[in-house]
Amino acid sequence: SKVVATTSAAMLLHDDGLLNMNMPIADILPAFGQQNKGHVTVRNLMVHDSGLIAFRPYHQKLTEPGQVWDAVCREKLTYPTGSKSIYSDLSMITMAKLIETISNKPFEQVVHERVFAPLGMSKTGYNPGLMHPDAVPTEPVEPWREALRRRRLGDVRLAEIKAAHPSPDGQYWIKGEVHDPSATVLGGIAGHAGLYSTLEDLVKFAKVLVSGGTPLFGKETFALFTRRQEEKSTRGLGWDTKSPEGSSAGSKFGALSFGHTGFTGTCMWMDPERKFFAILLGNRVHPTANNLKISQLRPKYHDLIWSEAY
Repeated sequence: SKVVATTSAAMLLHDDGLLNMNMPIADILPAFGQQNKGHVTVRNLMVHDSGLIAFRPYHQKLTEPGQVWDAVCREKLTYPTGSKSIYSDLSMITMAKLIETISNKPFEQVVHERVFAPLGMSKTGYNPGLMHPDAVPTEPVEPWREALRRRRLGDVRLAEIKAAHPSPDGQYWIKGEVHDPSATVLGGIAGHAGLYSTLEDLVKFAKVLVSGGTPLFGKETFALFTRRQEEKSTRGLGWDTKSPEGSSAGSKFGALSFGHTGFTGTCMWMDPERKFFAILLGNRVHPTANNLKISQLRPKYHDLIWSEAY
């Protein structure tokens, strides 16, 4: 979600001359400037050094998308902007809102028209539907999620869905709905989570990236977003770049490689020098997100894929 959708849309708006990396967010979204955030720029959000907290459990109190955005705007910075880099869901939520506002279109429509449709990614999008047969289950449905579903669908419709799609093991799993709590409250469409895809569609996307971004992105924009931005972190703009040691890309991908991980177990890494890429669509949150073994698996997986190819 963070790179395939949000970062791609940001790159395209940058190509259009509509998104400047040094633009204060509050210039376009005035409400964001609350709590002394008026100086935070697009670049700060994209390299995750804005000072915004990494995560906030909005789902514990909020039930509507507008409430989440209002809460983000009221957030105080947790460290001085630019002093360090800490990934933040709130940054990506804000970027999606910014992209919508600049484009004057819903975020989902922007990424479909400008990214997925041009590349023929016909099975990529948001909200495939509760219990969609092609969606994998993640964790058991929590009480707050069940209450939110009932609030939005009503008792009768929710009961119909459950009856039509019984789980073989008797457990009531999250399926066909975004796993992330904040994205769930946001209606399943968010800058940091919610995107569904297939291996075949993501291969189409990755081929563009290892070919220098053509035909989707301009050469200069592509180079800007996929290179390391500063010494204090490995972050590009939206994308991450390969660290010399301890990278999820393993030890064999080149120094110019870029990629990103996803909370539920996904990962993409591109090596533009070799025109080589690797995609991992894991499901480490099933049956529980307490399983953290993916951090050891990812580098081993990428080293193995590289060794098989070379």
